[in-house]
Amino acid sequence: MTNAMPQGQTRNRSEDKVQGVVRTLQHDIIFGRLKPRERLVEEELGARFDVGRHVVRAAIEELDRLGLVRRRANRGAVVSDYLSEEVDELYDMRTVLQREAAMRIPLPAPAELVAELRAINDVYIRHSEVGELAEAAVANDAFHQALFGACGNRYLQQTIQEYWLKTASIHCYAIGNPDLARQSRDEHIGMIEALEVGDRERLVQLCIDHMLPALEAFKAAHGGWAVRTTSSR
Repeated sequence: MTNAMPQGQTRNRSEDKVQGVVRTLQHDIIFGRLKPRERLVEEELGARFDVGRHVVRAAIEELDRLGLVRRRANRGAVVSDYLSEEVDELYDMRTVLQREAAMRIPLPAPAELVAELRAINDVYIRHSEVGELAEAAVANDAFHQALFGACGNRYLQQTIQEYWLKTASIHCYAIGNPDLARQSRDEHIGMIEALEVGDRERLVQLCIDHMLPALEAFKAAHGGWAVRTTSSR
């Protein structure tokens, strides 16, 4: 008799290790512990996480798919960095997508959605106020997924999430800055109120304006360039 682990369990354990590495590196990138253009060295990551090279490579592939790193032929992977024009274009896309999603959410929103968003925002507030940035980022992500998940189009929701992840190191400026974090939480409350009373115009404008403070902070920290103003009209 052998004690070999069934193949399915082995695969699941390997996938769990990959996702654990992805989550940790994602937070390292988002909060600036890994800098733009910094190399990801497989041997160092394997030693840090005590995992095999195949796990590290799978994690890097996933981070590449999410847009957080860029793999280069025969030169390894580096943390993504965007030109100013690319940042503007990414936020143009987010504006288009989030406006469309906000236009599609049924109003007034179901009481269950309103209650879910309030509960998530309460978690976001609690972690933000005590400086638990990683936990606050998770709650912030959950809020936006729940909000735009109500648009009724799974592909629109998935595309919004794709661009949310591509710009994670930018919009998390709003979490690390206490004033911006407070504004972010207040805007979440405004969105919930708009959903509850059926104020489409306010909801759409908040979903667009909500992106700008973190973008402005990011641009100021990187030499500054003009922030494009947006409008729902």
